[in-house]
Order: sequence, then C-alpha cells, then structure tokens
Amino acid sequence: MNLKSCCGKFPHLSNPRSRLTEMVWVRHDYGMKNMRWAFAFLFGIFVSFLALMQFSAAALIAFIMVVIVLQLLYFQRIGNKLHFKNSKSRKRVLNGGDSEWELAFDNKGLPIWGGNLKIWFTDTVLPSGKEAGNFTELIEIDIPFTVGHNEVIALKVPLTGSRRGLSRIKKMELSVPHPFGAGLLVLEYAPMILQEQLVYPKLRKFQFRYAPSKQKPGQFNLRHSLFDDPFQPIGTRDYVPTDQFNQIHWKASARMQTYQTKVYNHVANEAMFFLLNVADRYSSISNLEERIEELASYIENCFAEGVPYAVAINVRSAGKTPYLYLPAGEGKKQRQNALELLSIVSKNNSTMPFKSMLAHLDLHTELPYTTYLMTDDVESIRNFIPKWSRKTELKILGNTEGRVSA
Repeated sequence: MNLKSCCGKFPHLSNPRSRLTEMVWVRHDYGMKNMRWAFAFLFGIFVSFLALMQFSAAALIAFIMVVIVLQLLYFQRIGNKLHFKNSKSRKRVLNGGDSEWELAFDNKGLPIWGGNLKIWFTDTVLPSGKEAGNFTELIEIDIPFTVGHNEVIALKVPLTGSRRGLSRIKKMELSVPHPFGAGLLVLEYAPMILQEQLVYPKLRKFQFRYAPSKQKPGQFNLRHSLFDDPFQPIGTRDYVPTDQFNQIHWKASARMQTYQTKVYNHVANEAMFFLLNVADRYSSISNLEERIEELASYIENCFAEGVPYAVAINVRSAGKTPYLYLPAGEGKKQRQNALELLSIVSKNNSTMPFKSMLAHLDLHTELPYTTYLMTDDVESIRNFIPKWSRKTELKILGNTEGRVSA
C-alpha cells in the first residue's frame, strides 16, 4: 500500500501539521456543559410551543437555539489554526536595564475577539512601569488579545532587569470569553517556550591589584622582563658580541655600515585564575549574590585592562570537567561568556566540595601566574596553600569587601 492510498483511508494523516497544531494548545472549557443543558431545555420548550401552535414564541426559542449552536461550533473550532512562533532566543540585559518579551502569533483559523493572554515568568525580570504583586518567584501579567482571520500580530511586553539570573516564560494561556452567557474557553500552550532573558550581575567596585610575572612569557608589555616578543620589533641598536646571529637586522646593518641588532618589546605573563567557592556543606553560601557581584567586578576590571583570565566555580556540571569552568581568554567574547556563567549560578544548583575542585585542577590544569581563591572556608584547603604558593602567585579573598590575604 502506497502513501497516497494510506492517506485516503486515514484523512488525518494527510496533514500531519494540522494534527501537531491540535496538540500544541490544550483546551479547557468552562461553562460549555451548561450551554448544552440549556440547549436541550430550550429544545423541549420549542417542541412544546410547536405542539401548542405558539409559532411566535417557537421562533424566538429557535433563534436562541441557533445562537447557542453557532457559539458551540465557534468554540469547538477556535484556536485550531492559531500558531505561536516559538523561536529560540536569549536576550542579555544588565541589572536595571530594559528588555522585552516578543510574542508573535499567526492565526489561520477563526478570529478571536476580546481574548486575554496570560503569561507567567520568573522574577529576574519585572514588567516595566508596573508594581510586582507576586508572592512567589513567578510574575503573572495579562495582555489583551484580539486577532482576525489570516492575521499576524506581535505582542511586546517591556521588561526591566530585576536581579541576576535566567528568566523563562513558564506558562502561557489564552482565555476567550463566551459572547453570550457565562463561561470561557482557555487554550493552554503545551510546548516549552524557548525565549529567555539573562540578567547579568551587578558590577560593584572592589580593590583589585595585579602584577605581571617577569619570569614567564606572555602578552603584557613590560620594560623589565626576561622575555622578548619576536613579533613586535620596535627598533635596532648596535651589535654586541653576546647577541645571537639571528637577531641581526641585515637591511639596517647595510644602511648603517655596521651590524645592527633587532630590539623587541619585553613581554610578561599576566594571566589570572579566579576560583569561587559557593558551597557551604550541603547547600550554597549565604552571601552568594555578593560573591558573584565581586567576581563580576574583577572580570570587568580584567576586561578593561586587557588581562586574560579563567574562571572555575564548584557547581557540578556534566561533561569532562565536573564543575563550571571557563578556559583562559580575553576580550568581549570572554567577558560575555564569563558573565553568562555567573548569571546562571543559583542556590538550587548542586555543589561539590571546594577542595575536590582544587584537587582536580591540581592534576589537570597548569596554573597561571596569579591565582585568586575566593572562599571563606580557608581551613578546608589549608593543605593546598603551600603547594600552590610555589607554582603561582596565590591570593585568598576571604570576604566580600575585596580584602586580599596571602
């Protein structure tokens, strides 16, 4: 049996998209049963009036019955071809910055009048210009909804970043009241909505000092360093017997009629590694927000100074690295990845002991010149301090006020 004959026997298979559309919206009818009972009751009265030859009264009852039938048919078909454009998107907003939800609908079916669209989303973002009356982490707002046949509409909900975190639309419902009589139809959107709002942490001012290493090669220009960058020649000088043969600048030597040696920029290593401890036994630390804001400020300073850095947080993660880890890098992309990493950290995350993360890093990672351990529990990592102090310039940030202890 070919596909065409199969679709002939089962018509609903000829248009799989229509079947999928019916599954997208979950229908909840309120008051429809009463309307059916009212129709049955009116039908009995209609038959009685016909039997009594009361044609005027029977015509009035028939008109009401026709209205009820049309309303029942309307509510059986409404929303069958209403498509929500559920495109995946993530908007990034600063704390206190402006953003918006963009909800686009394409209606190929019956028009919808006087509807009300209701959405629920987490309170990391709040509706702009409105007081948040929520008692939980979910914000609920109502949006008037009217769309005609073959019409595309886009609803925009202005938002303001409220606190660090990731906000998603948890639920969306469209309620359509009955034009005649009590009751309404509620269409609940079943799939997960793919729009997200990512709010970055606040950037606070913390004392931040760094000193590049003269004993390790890197990218930082430093006058007194043991290493030169062969890709950054800055001039020439007179040749001395201790210079290497491959450092002679032949064109300058021919022009000056004496040997000239290339002079390069002196470079040093300035990479940094921030390790944040967010675990307090079996839960998260009480000052989680302050710690994240502190680290975000250090990252902003590194970005402004062009300093490469890496980040590790003892939140469990799937993959080769069992915790949140951002490899060393610099520039705008590194800043964005670092702030996104900090934005998704939550008190609900599963954590691992800080010393377990240090043990894994000790075996699998080469430490840069400067390493910052951001933890209030120094005793648990006391065994690592002497060992790491020989490998890196180790600094311990023991509180949220930016005080650095060696």
